[in-house]
Amino acid sequence: MSNAVHNSVDAMQDDVSPLGSVEPERKYHRLKSVNPKRAQKVAKLRAIRSINVATGKLAVAKQCFECLLDRINAGVEGSCLVLYGRSGAGKTHILRQLRKHPDLQPFETDEGKHQPLLCVEAPAPCTLRSLGMRILHALQYFPRKSLREHEVWDRVRANLAAQGVAVLIIDEAHNVLKGRNAPERDKIAMTIKALMVSEENPIQVILAGLPSLSTFVDSYSELKRRAQFIELTPLQFPRDQKNLIAFLSGLESMLGFGKAGFTEFDMPERFMAASRGLIGRMAYFAQEAATIAVSLGSKLIDRAYLSEAYKRPYRASPDNNPFLMANVAAYRPPKGQVAEDADDLTFLKGTKQDDADDVDAAA
Repeated sequence: MSNAVHNSVDAMQDDVSPLGSVEPERKYHRLKSVNPKRAQKVAKLRAIRSINVATGKLAVAKQCFECLLDRINAGVEGSCLVLYGRSGAGKTHILRQLRKHPDLQPFETDEGKHQPLLCVEAPAPCTLRSLGMRILHALQYFPRKSLREHEVWDRVRANLAAQGVAVLIIDEAHNVLKGRNAPERDKIAMTIKALMVSEENPIQVILAGLPSLSTFVDSYSELKRRAQFIELTPLQFPRDQKNLIAFLSGLESMLGFGKAGFTEFDMPERFMAASRGLIGRMAYFAQEAATIAVSLGSKLIDRAYLSEAYKRPYRASPDNNPFLMANVAAYRPPKGQVAEDADDLTFLKGTKQDDADDVDAAA
């Protein structure tokens, strides 16, 4: 680590909060159960949530990702990978797989912990300042006093360098753009560019989000010429029938419940209707159905569990539930799903909150 980075970080140590050592994995240890059966269920649920079904888009993303990694030790300025598509298209799943790359795992040195890859999710709502604060918190750096936007980003750049971060992933990056005017968007674009072209610590950036993210990067030539774009589009039936069958077959196998019939009879059409062709949503319904099966002690995933997984967010009646209705061709999306598709909000996460200034004030 260079003396410049040491000095830069040391000068900021008065900001560090004593609460900065919260264990990231704490969410897995909040319940202490004496029931051994619950422990078995927990292990099964973790396996369900960590499944990886290979897709063509994942292969393309991995290839682009390798190109980014080649640039790191070569001293080439940063590049930007833009992964975009509708909510439920599978962006987060792809990011999860990219993060497992063996060359990017944290390691200890004489200078401290290095983490070549940092992944954050842009909060909703979000400003450039609150994004910077989210990055600092992910780096276990917690300012105790109110900082201005440029002070936040001074600390972001210093701490990225100090901890050896070479790849920065920003998921839900469209949240940073929502409600921003032209000058604010200019500032966001230039901040991302500054990370990539830094002489001391060029960062490879991955932005993931809704299609508006692609439009944003496209509108700035200095970002666009440094970017690669991967669009995750919905499958269409029957054009993509072969890919659909392959995905559902892989999903069925990875869940580990034996033959669930995901590819039999008209089940592919039912999955298509429920998900609108988005493989992330297909995986969600299958995983939720598997979760219900585990909770009930069942060794099979039947259509009733799939219908319940669909009913919970949309409150669809049996006559309009794609996993229950007799003729799936007569399916019509419920109002909840239509509104979700129109707004393109993050699937089942909810992004409507108070004004972003409130987030900054509380940071």
